[in-house]
Amino acid sequence: MESNKIALPIIGALIAAIIGGAAWAVIVALTDYELGIVAWAVGGLAGYVVATLANKQITAAHQLTAVIASLLGILLGKYFTVGYIYTESISGIFGSEVMTVFQENLSSLFSPMDIVFTALAVVTAWQLPRKMANQAAPQESTHAAE
Repeated sequence: MESNKIALPIIGALIAAIIGGAAWAVIVALTDYELGIVAWAVGGLAGYVVATLANKQITAAHQLTAVIASLLGILLGKYFTVGYIYTESISGIFGSEVMTVFQENLSSLFSPMDIVFTALAVVTAWQLPRKMANQAAPQESTHAAE
């Protein structure tokens, strides 16, 4: 039996976190409204990518990778949003001034609803890879029996 590789799921989860965070910031920029459900979607994206890249052979390390990536994606989404609002454009969002503003205001950036959607993202990122693996297992045993 092939051992579970973790490097590819980690890389994929990090890419998913960056894409998810950027997508969230774009949605905020386009709508002038922060939709908490997008944070939940970041957790789902991280879990899906990890499960897919692990070939649905999931361990707790894979699930933890998805959770960390979802939290990173949410944090990046908040950062990109602050950067966009502060600079009124996407240029300069990685400047030291934006980083300072973000760090100084980090605790005020998370409302109670943000906490709820972050918790939903974490739960989804943890559970989705295992559920995808469990759904794949019966299908594989059915094909093996044929």
